Amino acid sequence: MFLKVIRKLFFKIGFIYFVLKCEYFYLTQMGQGLSYVIENMPPRYIISILRKYGVEIVENCQIDSGLTIHRIKKKQDVKKLNIGNRVYIGHNMIFDLSTNIIIENDCGFGANCQIWTHVGDYTYDYTDYCDKTNPVTVKSGVVVYSGSIISQGITIGEYARVLAGSVVTRDIEAKSVIGGIPAKIIKMRGI
Repeated sequence: MFLKVIRKLFFKIGFIYFVLKCEYFYLTQMGQGLSYVIENMPPRYIISILRKYGVEIVENCQIDSGLTIHRIKKKQDVKKLNIGNRVYIGHNMIFDLSTNIIIENDCGFGANCQIWTHVGDYTYDYTDYCDKTNPVTVKSGVVVYSGSIISQGITIGEYARVLAGSVVTRDIEAKSVIGGIPAKIIKMRGI
């Protein structure tokens, strides 16, 4: 009983420490500072801190260390991330929050995966750089294996599997197994 109380107290102290650290780095370095702190904090605090900044994370999720949140200019940008029930996010995941990322229930991401919501481009006469942004949606039951990259504007259908090291450049059908660069359908799952 005593150990439980002490453990809870240490967790609260640690949470307050990381909240203060996030605020300090945000004030001094804006979004990059906030991203830096989240990337380097212990996994135990990541979900609590993300919820504090408005990320909708439902229940029974696990996020490993090294989470990089790219392209946050202000704290409100973190709210563009929406994570459902029972989602696992592996080590060193990158979320580009130029626009919304929606991850539905029962999904898993291996280590070093990336989700991008923008692509840089130039105007027709190459005089102006512009960003093209589109949201990414990962439907329920999807598993994305290690080292995969999901490009902007993609929807991955229910129960699909993205094999390790794949680059997803177009929408993926439900129950398909895809792989390669660019990712192509290898087979359909029989569930």
